[in-house]
Amino acid sequence: MNKWKTIAIILLVLFLLASALGGHIQSQNIKLRNQVTGLQEQVITLKTQNETLETQNENLSVEIRDLKSEIEALREVINNLKDFFLPLNTFGTQTTVVKVIDGDTIEVDIDGTIYKVRYIGIDTPELNDKRAEFCALAQEATRYNQQLVEGETVWLEKDISETDLYGRLLRYVYVDGIFVNAELVSQGLAWAKTYEPDTKYWDYLEELEMEAKQAGRGIWAVQEE
Repeated sequence: MNKWKTIAIILLVLFLLASALGGHIQSQNIKLRNQVTGLQEQVITLKTQNETLETQNENLSVEIRDLKSEIEALREVINNLKDFFLPLNTFGTQTTVVKVIDGDTIEVDIDGTIYKVRYIGIDTPELNDKRAEFCALAQEATRYNQQLVEGETVWLEKDISETDLYGRLLRYVYVDGIFVNAELVSQGLAWAKTYEPDTKYWDYLEELEMEAKQAGRGIWAVQEE
């Protein structure tokens, strides 16, 4: 009797242990399934993020290609203009204008020495012109030249020749980003004139003269083509 009682107790204990172990295993399985589900959700999220990044990369690639095209277009524009507008550090001399003589001649102070400077590539009406309308235009050109450069710091750019027959420096003149020679032609206050061999900007000046002529500005309002 005692023998069977002992066996029964042992079986009961084993059953209880098996039940407890089964519950623990089931609990662990649930935890593992939850962890797997969480990892699967993370994988889906990462996959979505990766797809989003790939789309963004594609969009960025398109934008970069567009920017490259725009940069190339800008480079072409700059190359077309570089013959007309040069960086300041390529100009020969920085100086101060001490006097404006007329529409195309000034005096400058270079290291304490006064020089007369004749603008290259243009010719303004003369102050002593016998024709009243051109004398008035000469005065207007002189006033505009004074407005642009008198007392200002300017940059002088040399072409080929150093001076003309009268000993005046031959230069292109720039002030505050304005190409003064070209500005006078554009306003119809000067003719574009070629003086060999100093013809670096002749095409540009001639183009501006044509625009002023078509608009009937200044000298072109009183002079037939």
